[in-house]
Amino acid sequence: MSLHFVCEDLAEFESDAILYAATVEALREDRTEPAPGTEKGEELDILSKLSEGELCIVYANDLYCTYVIHTLCPVWQGGDKGEAEKLAACWKGCLQLAADHDCRSVGFPLISAGIYGFPEETALKIAVEAVEAFQQDHSMEVDLVFADEESFRRCAALYPQLAED
Repeated sequence: MSLHFVCEDLAEFESDAILYAATVEALREDRTEPAPGTEKGEELDILSKLSEGELCIVYANDLYCTYVIHTLCPVWQGGDKGEAEKLAACWKGCLQLAADHDCRSVGFPLISAGIYGFPEETALKIAVEAVEAFQQDHSMEVDLVFADEESFRRCAALYPQLAED
């Protein structure tokens, strides 16, 4: 499988595409930075036109990738409101959108973990399963890009074969 965990700044990650997952509320409340290569107003404009789980892809500005995929990620609400299914669909859609744009490599954060409330281990399991299922029919290098060393180490401990030093 071409899935690896790396600890790096996503904005400096070299690949065909990177994913930026956010919620409009988080951007409005200054709880997150806009996507790399965009301004906050641009990001709000892009995301305000999407519903949860919807995607769009734009050319990257001044980044080490060609595209930035934007999605409104699902927020954890306790686990009984279909969050896991929504997150799996989000992963599937993001990967397919990258494939539709002939991307051979993508860098994704751990979608919906962190301030969006998904338990890290749950979000990671969904991510790994979604990538494994996608790669049965597609050849694409997928990197889970962790911004902080602590999250990287916790996730690498669960899937040591996927961690790069």
